[in-house]
Order: sequence, then structure tokens, then C-alpha cells
Amino acid sequence: MKKVAKTTEYKFNIRKPVEFMSTYRLSVATTEKILRLSMKSAGITDSVQIIKHNQPAIGLLTKEIIETKLEVKSIRSLLERRTSKFEGLTEYDQHFINTFAKVAAISFAEYFSQGKTKPVLNQTILHLSAEADLYREPKNKYCYPMGKEQSRHQIVKYLIGKGYQATPDIRMATSAKSDSSVRSAIMKINAKAKHDLEIEKKLIEGRRTGGYRINPEYRIFLK
Repeated sequence: MKKVAKTTEYKFNIRKPVEFMSTYRLSVATTEKILRLSMKSAGITDSVQIIKHNQPAIGLLTKEIIETKLEVKSIRSLLERRTSKFEGLTEYDQHFINTFAKVAAISFAEYFSQGKTKPVLNQTILHLSAEADLYREPKNKYCYPMGKEQSRHQIVKYLIGKGYQATPDIRMATSAKSDSSVRSAIMKINAKAKHDLEIEKKLIEGRRTGGYRINPEYRIFLK
């Protein structure tokens, strides 16, 4: 896909939408929203302050995203280069930056593919608290207390922001004692989440070649 060409001389104003072509309109506010949600999903807790301190850089990022190829791979590469220099973000381990960039790249790609009149995210939003409560709003009605030291909590937390993960990798990253215990825990997670959160689809889905991921219909944010 060709780069989106500018139709007029570009004058950047962080308070106004960036408009290069009528097909693609991305405002700085939308960029900030996607970055903020993606940081929280990756476990970066002070996303609000990071966004606040990097508004000029986010403005340039908005411009660059519109000008690059509108593909997940291209946007992710751009995000990893640009946001790793954000004030307040460099203190984080590279793993968190890469995870955040992956989640954000998918969200940006969804935004462009859906068009300006559709929502950026079309997912059921869930939260995983520091106390290991998995819930959706209102919490007092839809809450699954997972138990902080339980392998079920560790499995869900490990899978956030990742694609399919091999069963042995999940076992090694958690307190699960065997691959079969991983599979058993995931079955229990799905049953309990469906009941306590009143969701229709499985929270964690698997594939025949092995491995599990969080169902893309759900997005879990760490609190």
C-alpha cells in the first residue's frame, strides 16, 4: 500500500485532527487513547503521566503513523522506535515496551480498517486487579476472584498482550506442575469466567497445533 500523501502543507496543531486524506483521519486524542489503553494492558501503570509529558512527541507520532504503511508490522516497528524515547517510558524493561507496541499496533490497524465512523476497539473490556480479581464493570456484579498465588491467575496474567503461547512455555512461566495441569487450569478458568463474568465465549482459546491465547474478543487491562 502506498504512503498517504499530504494534500496541503502540513502545520501541526496537537489540539486539532491530523488530516492528510479524507479516507484516513487520525486525531492526537485518538492516538493518546490508544497509547494509554495499550500501556495499561502491558502493565505500564502511569500511562496518564507518560502521555501528559510527551504530547509534542505524540503529535509527531500521529503524523508518522498516518504516513507509514497501514499494517500492523509497520506500525509496530514505528511504535517501538518512537515510544522507547518517550519521557517516563525508558525506565521500563524492553519486554513491556515491545508488548505495549504490539497491542497498540493492532489497535491502530483496527482503527484504520474500520474507518472513522466505527469504534477503535470492539471488544469486551475486562480488568485484572493487583488482588487477582478478574472483573468487568460493574465489579460488584461481574467478578471472578482468582487468588493471587494460584496458577490460574498467573496463566491469565502471562497471556495478556501475547499471541498463542505454547503449553510448555505457559507451564514454565507459572506455578503449574505439568502441561496437563495447564490445560486443566485453563478449562477451569473458562468455566469460572463464563459463569462469574457472564460472558458468552471462552476467555482463553486454544488451537490444535498447541498453545493458548486470550480470546481477541476480550481485552484485559491490569489495574
